[in-house]
Amino acid sequence: MTNKTLQDQTSESKVELIKQASNGLRGNIIEELSNSLPNFSGESEQLLKFHGIYNQDNRDVRADRKRVGLDVEHICMIRLAIPGGRLLPEQYLAADKLADAFGNRTLRVTTRQGIQFHFVTKQNIKALVRKVNAVLISTYGGCGDVVRNVTACPTPAPEVELLDLGGLADQVSKRFKPASNAYYEIWMDGEKIASNQAVGSVGPNEPLYGASYLPRKFKIGITTTLDNCIDVLSCDLALVIDEHDANLIHILVGGGLGRSYSDDTTKPLLAKALTSVPRRDLLEIIEAIISIQRDHGNRSDRSHARFKYLVEEWGTDKLRKEVEGRTGFVLNRLDHFEFPNSCDHLGWIEQSEEHLAYGIKVPSGRIADTAGGAYRTAIRELVTKFNLSVRFTAKEDVILTHIPRIARNEILAMLDSFRVKPAEDYTGISRSAFACPALPTCGLALTESERFLPTFLQSLNRLLEDLSLSHLNIEIRMTGCPNGCARPYLGEIGIVGRSKRSYDIYLCADRAGNRLGEVFATDVGTEGLVDALKPIVLLYAAHGYDGEEFGNFCHRWGIDNLKSLAPQPRRRSIAVAQDVQQGESVPRASCPA
Repeated sequence: MTNKTLQDQTSESKVELIKQASNGLRGNIIEELSNSLPNFSGESEQLLKFHGIYNQDNRDVRADRKRVGLDVEHICMIRLAIPGGRLLPEQYLAADKLADAFGNRTLRVTTRQGIQFHFVTKQNIKALVRKVNAVLISTYGGCGDVVRNVTACPTPAPEVELLDLGGLADQVSKRFKPASNAYYEIWMDGEKIASNQAVGSVGPNEPLYGASYLPRKFKIGITTTLDNCIDVLSCDLALVIDEHDANLIHILVGGGLGRSYSDDTTKPLLAKALTSVPRRDLLEIIEAIISIQRDHGNRSDRSHARFKYLVEEWGTDKLRKEVEGRTGFVLNRLDHFEFPNSCDHLGWIEQSEEHLAYGIKVPSGRIADTAGGAYRTAIRELVTKFNLSVRFTAKEDVILTHIPRIARNEILAMLDSFRVKPAEDYTGISRSAFACPALPTCGLALTESERFLPTFLQSLNRLLEDLSLSHLNIEIRMTGCPNGCARPYLGEIGIVGRSKRSYDIYLCADRAGNRLGEVFATDVGTEGLVDALKPIVLLYAAHGYDGEEFGNFCHRWGIDNLKSLAPQPRRRSIAVAQDVQQGESVPRASCPA
């Protein structure tokens, strides 16, 4: 237990005061939308997050604009909250069209199965939000100190479909949306369009959340005992449907991966087993758990405001008793829980007797037309021609569903015509790698991630080819800062941005998402990452057991033994000092994930 978690919480953070004075998330947003400024005030920036909107700037041009006396280039990121990552054909096509009209001609799949539009200007926000709501998609609760987008295993395989994860994700999402009507007043002029929204409140009243909402974001994930593809243990609340009994749900609590380099008491944690409950009682139990975080979460220090720190301080026995007291239920104790695997859901999936599904690997979730492949055009054409529904995975990929079996070869031919590499052709490290967006849009990014990952993979692949080890299947995740939006602490190799020119490397996590990685090397220069991993890869090739996954090998070998092969942290140079002076490693906004 740390001093941070025991501190007297009589002084509330600035964000808490902004929420309390917001009149149910309204603030001055309407007035600021009407002024001529290209950006919003600091208070409105905080409230906009609840509406699924982040105020950002184009960091690629920040320094150049500053040199000539110009303000930063103000832009916004708009996030769609899509429960379980499921879209109907018309919904996906509407989002695709809006990328041209209001964004940067790309759709960015998130690690929580949503979509982000980047480079949206202030004057276009309202039109974009209205148009997505017109096809029954919402941005409400895409960000902010509320229950975020509810994730769920997206596979359409019959054995999972029977458990109705999508239906449960919709139900939970609707139940725990903010009650305030502010969203509809501001963006739809009072008109309520989206049918999947909860009944709203005219004033500031929030029956569950209260005037201050939650201390921090609250993430809920839903999967089954068959598969942990969404890394559900990284959520504040993990719901696991028993494969043998669709009415039995295992509950785990207190996951969260964000940490800060400036505070050693922050850390990634995995959810802990709490109880197993019948499905009929689930929503009431979820509400009780959320209310506990509302009442007892840290509201003075946002770096310790996540539910994971309350669970760590209280322990699951105390939490279980508190839930019992608030619900009147008697809860059993769930002592241990572990997943057998984590599927990527790429390639062909048997959906029904008439239909197949196909998972497309989307490089770092950026649905775009590039020299490497016309992914955006390909997906749009396939959805249009075959009237396909779309699902997003928590690893930033796309699953096309309801494909007629007779169209199988035509689907592959169309993908080939658009230079989209079929999932079956991916081998080794490239199939499972993904990254967070980072620069130039994220205000917290310390360094590159999405844009650097292809270069890193190319260099590592070249090394593996030289060593005749191209067959090695190792999962790599990269983020531009320690907040961990791409969940690097659960990757077999996690690469986490430390400064403009360096990263930390994590090893020893397992592919099924049951074990966190541990620090192998810190402050490794961009150019030294592949060399730092070379001795570990060679060790694995020489001493790994037959069929032993890389993460399990590293765990068996032991992080202390592996650290003997790690490079020394780079020498802090003048260039690094200049990075800090120029503000490139200083975040401007809270974490968008």
